[in-house]
Amino acid sequence: MIASSKVTEQAQERWDNIVERFRAACILHKQGRVSKSRSIIKEELPTLIKAWIRLLPQSFRDDAKADLRDMFEREQALVDQGWKLQRIFKDTLVKSIIPQVEAKIAAKYRAMYLGRADRKRQERLAENDASWVNPSYADQVGEKPRIGLDDVSGMIDSLQNQESEILADSLVGLDQLVGHMAKSGIEPLIAADDSNL
Repeated sequence: MIASSKVTEQAQERWDNIVERFRAACILHKQGRVSKSRSIIKEELPTLIKAWIRLLPQSFRDDAKADLRDMFEREQALVDQGWKLQRIFKDTLVKSIIPQVEAKIAAKYRAMYLGRADRKRQERLAENDASWVNPSYADQVGEKPRIGLDDVSGMIDSLQNQESEILADSLVGLDQLVGHMAKSGIEPLIAADDSNL
């Protein structure tokens, strides 16, 4: 902001609020929540900007417009970059990292399933050896059908595919990513889209 050392703390707080709300509008727009984005831009920001300008000394008011333009461009570029990075991270998570983790978990559960199935088979064999009479067909009919290992793998794989997208979205939130980028002072590295607000 213009000569921030010469403006009041209240003006700086107002400026920070303008930046925060504009960033939120850009993020909402990228997320497809256009009506909420427009609401911020048309209803909230004009009031905040007018209140901020009234707090500035008269000599800074002309520079305020330039500061606003610079901030709008910077925030849009930052959100565009965050959006692109989020898609890269999400793609990496969904296609590489999550499947690897889930494969390890699935392998562990398959091993546990095989171990239990083997113990039950051993118990049945022991019972059959101890008994003079083999189990009748009627006893076997009452048993629940077993799920083959191939079916279990298929079920785990289908769950992995459905849940990977949800997990990736929860791990890489655009608002958090852009907020961290802004706090770190990262300047936009990737050119802004032509589809700005």
